[in-house]
Amino acid sequence: MFDLLPVGAYRSTPDGRQLRANQALVRMNGYSSEAELVAAVRDIAGEWYVEPARRAEFRRLLDTTGRVQGFVSEVYRHRTRERIWVSENAHLVRDTLGNVLCYEGTVEEVTERMRTQQALAHSEAQLRVIAQQLPGVVYLSHIPHEGQPRFLFISEGVRTLYGVEPEQALRDGRLLQRMRHPEDDGRVRAGLATSEWQMSTHQDEFRIVRADGAVRWVQATSAPVRRAPDGVIRTGVIFDVTERREAAELRSERDRAEAARRATAGLLARLSHELRTPLNAVLGFAQLLERDPTLGPRQQTFAAESLRAGRLLLALLDDVLDLGRAESGQFALQLGPVDPAEPLALSHSLLVALAAEQGVQVTLPAGPLPRVLADAQRLRQVLTNLLSNAIKYNRRGGWVRVAVAQVGQEVVIAVSDSGPGLDSTQQAQLFQPFNRLGAERGPVAGTGLGLALSQQLARAMGGNIGVHSTPGEGACFSLRLPAA
Repeated sequence: MFDLLPVGAYRSTPDGRQLRANQALVRMNGYSSEAELVAAVRDIAGEWYVEPARRAEFRRLLDTTGRVQGFVSEVYRHRTRERIWVSENAHLVRDTLGNVLCYEGTVEEVTERMRTQQALAHSEAQLRVIAQQLPGVVYLSHIPHEGQPRFLFISEGVRTLYGVEPEQALRDGRLLQRMRHPEDDGRVRAGLATSEWQMSTHQDEFRIVRADGAVRWVQATSAPVRRAPDGVIRTGVIFDVTERREAAELRSERDRAEAARRATAGLLARLSHELRTPLNAVLGFAQLLERDPTLGPRQQTFAAESLRAGRLLLALLDDVLDLGRAESGQFALQLGPVDPAEPLALSHSLLVALAAEQGVQVTLPAGPLPRVLADAQRLRQVLTNLLSNAIKYNRRGGWVRVAVAQVGQEVVIAVSDSGPGLDSTQQAQLFQPFNRLGAERGPVAGTGLGLALSQQLARAMGGNIGVHSTPGEGACFSLRLPAA
C-alpha cells in the first residue's frame, strides 16, 4: 500500500533526513529510486522548502498537536530545483516510552490548484483596483431561486454612495434593497425579476435613502451573466446621478418659466392693444364732456372723475405692460452715460404740484453729480416712482431728500423721506406686484406696480433697489447703478 499510494508518502527524522519514500514521492522529486532520493536528502528544511522557515513551522505544529493537516508550502523538486506547491499531512511516531522516532506523512502536489488560486487572487486584486477608480458601485451577486441573495464582490464605492461599509453589504445581501426609496422599490423589483427570467440587461433610475437619511438618485445597470444550479449570478454597476437629475429638473423648470413669461408678455401686449382703443375713446368723450359749458357743476364733477379714472386705468395698462416686458427680458434699453441731475430735475418738475398739495418739501442734490450707466428714459421713470412714493406716503409738512454718491464702481441715488416707515414684514413684501402693504385701504391712490416695475428696470440696467427703514422714522430707498 505504501508503494502504491497515488500521493507521496514518507518517513523523515525531526532533524531533516529522509528515511523512507514511496514511488510517488520519488517521482515528484525527480529521482528514479527510493535509495537515490534518500541518499540525496540531507536537510529537508534547507534543501526542499523554498522558505526554510516553513520547516520550523511544520515542526512546531507537530510538537504542539502531534498532527499536521493540509500544510501548504512552496517547495523544490529536489533534483531539478523546479518550484512546485505541495500539501502535507503528517503525524508523530513515538516509541513505547513516548520518545519521537520520526515523522510519517503524505505529500500531494497542488501546483495547478495554487496557481489557479493565485491567478484568481491577482484577478480579484486587479478588479478591486479598477473598481476603486469608478465613481459608483461595482458588484457581483448570487441571486438564489429561494432564500437570501448575497454579494460575491462589492466595491468600496458603496461606502460613498450608500454610506455603508462593503463588509456590511457582504454580510447582508438585502441591505441595498432595503435602502431603495419605497416609492421606487416595487418598479425596480419587477424590472429585475423580468431581467432574470429573460436573462436580459436591466437599467433604471431610482431613489435611495442613504444610511444618514439623505435621498439620492442613482442609475443602476445590471445583467445576469450565467445561471447557477440554485439561481442566477448577476453583475452590475450603480452610479450617483443626483446632480444630473436636479440639473434636468432645473432646466425643465426654467423652460416652463420662460414659456410662461413669453405667454404672459404676449397676453399683456394683446390686452394692451385691445383695451387701449376703447379706453382712448372713453377718455376722449370724457374730455369733451369736461369742457362742455352747458353741463352743470354736478355733471362736470362726474366727467372729471371719469377722466381721472380713465387716466389711472391707462397708466395701469402701461405699468402692467412694462412689468411684463421687464420680467420676460424684452425691454429694449439704450444704455449710456447719464447725469442723474437731468432725470431728477425732470421727475421733480412733474411732482411739484403733488408735493405742494401734500405740503412736503423736496430737496435735490447740488451738482456736479457722478454719472451713471443707464437708459435715460427708464432712469427718469424709476426716479419719478421713488419720488412720487416718498411724497404720497409722507406726513403733511414732511420732507424728501435725495443724495447721490459714488461707492466703488457704483453710484447710489438715495431717496429718504420722513414718512411712517416700514416694518420688516412690509419690507419683505415691498417689491411684490399689486401688493400695496395695506395702503389700498387709505386715501392714497395707486396700483401696487410702481416699485415692482422700478426694481425690474433697475436690474435690467445692471443695478438694484434696496430699502432701509425703521417704523416711525421714515424710509430710505437706494437705487444702485453702475458708474459710467
